[in-house]
Amino acid sequence: MKNNYLLVGGKKVRVEMNWNAMMSFCDEKGIDDLSKIGDAGRLTTRDLLAIMHAAIKEGERMDGNHFDLTKEQLSERLRPADISLFMEIYKEQCGVNENANNGEGGEVKKKSVFRRLISKD
Repeated sequence: MKNNYLLVGGKKVRVEMNWNAMMSFCDEKGIDDLSKIGDAGRLTTRDLLAIMHAAIKEGERMDGNHFDLTKEQLSERLRPADISLFMEIYKEQCGVNENANNGEGGEVKKKSVFRRLISKD
């Protein structure tokens, strides 16, 4: 498994969307029922920032670094291209395949918790 990095304010930071990052996000949002994650239309821009922040903090921890930016400090350093790259990393790390189907009549597999976070439908 390769490590993924973003440039944030000119500094290379690791992104790791693992269970620690997911739990940090859920704790921050007060989510204790995983079926509530990413309910239709309920993922806000602030939610995405919280997910990014948790994933970067976890990635940096795994690299032996301390990530001390607040969400607001992170946000002021992000550009739309950074968000797009993060979403690609997120999809890759969470095993999201937009064309996944179960081979029976072309039905799309039930969306996982992680996929619901980034789903457009």
